[in-house]
Order: sequence, then C-alpha cells, then structure tokens
Amino acid sequence: MSLSFGTVASTLDLDSPGKRAGQFGLTHSGNRYAFSTIRAPLGVIRGGDGPTALVCAGNHGDEYEGQIIVRRLYERLAPEDVAGRLILAPALNMPSIEAAQRVSPLDGGNLNRSFPGAPFSGPTREIAGFVATQLMPLADLAVDLHSGGTGCNYLDAAYLCLTGDAARDGQTRDLARAMGLPFAMVVPPSDTPGDFDSAAHDAGCAMLSCELGGEGKVSLRALEAGWQGVLRVLAGQGLLADGVAERLGAAPGPQTRFLDLGAGAAHVTSDHHALAEPLVRIGQSVEAGQPVALLRDLHRLDAGAHDLTASRGGVVAIQRSGGIVAPGDHLAVICPELDARGLDALLAQAGAA
Repeated sequence: MSLSFGTVASTLDLDSPGKRAGQFGLTHSGNRYAFSTIRAPLGVIRGGDGPTALVCAGNHGDEYEGQIIVRRLYERLAPEDVAGRLILAPALNMPSIEAAQRVSPLDGGNLNRSFPGAPFSGPTREIAGFVATQLMPLADLAVDLHSGGTGCNYLDAAYLCLTGDAARDGQTRDLARAMGLPFAMVVPPSDTPGDFDSAAHDAGCAMLSCELGGEGKVSLRALEAGWQGVLRVLAGQGLLADGVAERLGAAPGPQTRFLDLGAGAAHVTSDHHALAEPLVRIGQSVEAGQPVALLRDLHRLDAGAHDLTASRGGVVAIQRSGGIVAPGDHLAVICPELDARGLDALLAQAGAA
C-alpha cells in the first residue's frame, strides 16, 4: 500500500490485519533538509470487522499529552483488543515537535489552519493534505488531541465544533459526553477556518477534538483525563472489545459541563505593556466585575497596579501562561455554562444560520 500527497508519502500497510508501525515522510529543500526526509511515526492496529478510528496528536509541536496518549494506544493494544482498525499518528507536525513550538520552523505554518492542504505548496500545507486525503477518508471517526501549548492553559475539555448540520452536531455532542472530560467547549461554526475538525467533517468522519492542560509541560492530571477519555470514546464507538477500556484504566467520567466559547464568552484583554499577576485559577467560577488579573507597569514602581475585571460571570476556561503582556494579549477567557436548554438552543441556532 502506498499513500502520497505532494512530497509526503508512506508505504505502511493500513489494510492487512495485525499491528504495524511505520512512518510518513516529508521532503523539503531547506538549509537543514536539502538532502533529507523528515519522518513522522504512523501506526495501525487492525483486529476483526468494525469501524476505523484515526487518532492524532502533535498538530502543534508544544502540546504533549496527546502525543503520549496516542503512543500509549499503540504500546498497550493488541489486534485482538480492537474490533475494527485504529490508525495512530502521534506526531502530525514533526518539524514543530522537533522545535518544541506551535508553528513549523520550516515555513511558519500553523497546521491547524492549513487544511485541506495543497500539494507542492510548502511543508505544513502538504502535511495537512496528506492527512485530509490519505488518512481521513479511511476513517469513520477522527480524534485530534490538543493542549494549551506553551502560551496558555486550558480546562480539560472536549470540543463541540458546530457545523450547522443537526445530525453531525448531535453526533459530536454525544461523543463529547462519551469522552467524559469535566468540560466541553461549544464552538461556533467556522470559528477556525482551515482546522482539522472541518477537514474531517468534509471527509465524512465523526469528529472530536479536545484540549488537555497546557503551559508547555505534561500535566499528569490532564494526561490521565485524556487517556481515560479516549478509551471511553473508542469503547463507545465499538472499537475496543468488551472490558479492554476498563483493563487499561478507564473508569466512568464525571458528568460533562458544557461551556459557551462563542458569542457568550468574554475575553479579559490587556491594553498595556505590563507584568501580569493572575488573581483567579483555571476552572474557577467568577462573577461579572470580579478582578481577574493585576497589571503593573514594567518600568516604574510608582505607577500603581490596576486590575482587569470579568465583563460577565462564568468559568475561567482559558488562561494565559506568561507574565509579560502587551496590548491585545488575552489573559483569560470567561465562558458561561450552558444547561441542557441552552445547549439545545445553540445547536438549533447553528442549524438555522
């Protein structure tokens, strides 16, 4: 079997029963890679008849929990554990991973804004095209694992990226509940054009993404939450044989709380070059008018501190990591919680748009 798109190619057999590891390779002519292939791992586990799931991580190079989770799946599962096929890609954007940064050092591309890609158009768009044309069409379910990276910290949350298609959005809502993370973020349609989610939906896949921790480190809490959540999703979709998820550590998750990351969310944003002091924690509930951060002038001791307040009540869903901020830098995102009626209303609103 040969898979190729532009200069990206793989010879890994994804069809035959069994468990195999291989790679996909990117050719790029640059100062470092003028006579090289940039390789990234790719694996497959195929058992009996059943659906196919594509599980990916490393979309951004400074996000680590997902990379570990996908590698764990390959290490700990055998073909007899799988009812169907798992295609595992733990390091989608290897140039970014090797540089430990969000975007590619080769072309500055953000892989999660580069789908569906284009052949012979630079490394990042070619990787996106390989995933979109060679891997996604094989899958019934696609899972893309993220964290907050170096720049910020996220709640451990599934993402319900709305499409406006009632059946598709209901399916994603059910996947988010099955994942069993503490929270799920509801994102408006076309919020991030060119992302993995939209390409997967275009390929006909059920799709779920998530955020797990951040701050450029591996959080044991987020890692274990994500690991159990992925096992629950795969078991719920019939890909793992009975008892396998439990054997590997999955337990019933908490009831997922849905948050509005669309028009209802409020950004707490700096208008100054300053040293920022956080006054709230990730996951904390805040009220409108509550101070969220203090800003202090970088160059003067006598300028006095001033606070930034929440313009609305809700949950601190995203929080900036670094302490030095500039005008336009968001320090936090406050998201209102959605009850069942509010969630249904957002799904209906997306469908009517």
